[in-house]
Amino acid sequence: MKLRALAMVVIAVALTVFTSSQTFATTTVPTTAKVLPAVDLLATPAGWVPVVFGNVQISVPATWWVLYNSCPTGSPPGEVFVNPLPGVFHCPVETAPGPSTTVRFGPPTSPLSSVLGHPEVINGILVYPYPTGPQSSYLVPSLGVEITVDGPLGQRVLHTLAWSPRSVVLAPGSSPAVPSSWRSVSFAGLQFSVPANWPIYQTQLTPGLGICGPMSGVEFVNTAVTLSTDVRPLHYPCALPAPNAKPGRNGIQVDLGLRTEPLVTLSFSAHCLVLHGLTACPATSPAYSILVVRVNVPGRSKPVFVSIGLVGNGMTARTILDSLRPASPTRTTPKPTGIVTGVAEVCEGVQVEILHVKVKVSLYSGSKRVASETVVWGTKYRFSVSPGTYRLTGWWGSKGVTVQAGHIVTVNFWNPCI
Repeated sequence: MKLRALAMVVIAVALTVFTSSQTFATTTVPTTAKVLPAVDLLATPAGWVPVVFGNVQISVPATWWVLYNSCPTGSPPGEVFVNPLPGVFHCPVETAPGPSTTVRFGPPTSPLSSVLGHPEVINGILVYPYPTGPQSSYLVPSLGVEITVDGPLGQRVLHTLAWSPRSVVLAPGSSPAVPSSWRSVSFAGLQFSVPANWPIYQTQLTPGLGICGPMSGVEFVNTAVTLSTDVRPLHYPCALPAPNAKPGRNGIQVDLGLRTEPLVTLSFSAHCLVLHGLTACPATSPAYSILVVRVNVPGRSKPVFVSIGLVGNGMTARTILDSLRPASPTRTTPKPTGIVTGVAEVCEGVQVEILHVKVKVSLYSGSKRVASETVVWGTKYRFSVSPGTYRLTGWWGSKGVTVQAGHIVTVNFWNPCI
């Protein structure tokens, strides 16, 4: 897997993954060497669930609510606001007691003049506090994210910080070999590999992107292979699930013309991948537990959309992504053949006028008829068959014939009249 362009050496470039309107002075954060990311699975406590945005992953108790572009709910245990967009939603004033702990994380929003405090290393990642401004707010330059925590569990959530599966999937470098137990799938000019126990569904309806409603584009509902020609959109009642923190799911969905829900707008990176002759541009938004890739397939005028679930250490998704390649055309090696031909007469030796009389000529291999043709008397029959020994029958009697590859054998039926 090769990135056409990849630069994460200085903080200003790292932050442009999520926002083009803000940069930070390179003097406030030291330049760090590029390190291949790895998801720290041990950073997630037992009974907690990872929550992903872009390159960052934090973990929260499973009883918490995770909100994407939504208003606060007042969930008592705790709430997480992922990639909040101020000004888009007009939320009513909360009257009920708020959650005991709240967490907000997304692209940096602090002004350019912000002064950063002394860094702290959390799970191998440099985290810079803001000495002024929102209480308990932090900048994570390597992940291009700002985190604000408030409440008794705020610091514990902060210390679950880790690289996300997405960062692993899109990182440069080699990918693991496809396990021998996996199977190959071909669709829409693409070929890729998936675990053999994943069910495959083919449909003309556009499945959308995972759960409907505010959770659309966040995660898959089931672990499966979904292949859609996207002939028409899928209309069904959307029962909004409770926004409890849920673990992501594996899976892959291939769409010929992806139509997403109104709440999902796809934005694609200008930095594309080259995958075995394919050009694949990953979506920068949404950037949760589904990676959407726009793939240009040779021979197709329109792109194909490939969506992959991001779970665990990201290696399953990375293996699937790197297995993408143009589907091999079906090639059949032509078998060698020979020709048997000749003229089929009804009779000879007597002047008789027989007009448009038809003669049936058949070719047998043993007792099995392998070819047959009915021709007008006096015209040629023609068979193209595999090399071998055959028996040829016509108007009267039969004749043996041996066929050789690339040769023409002429057998005329000059049948005497009775």
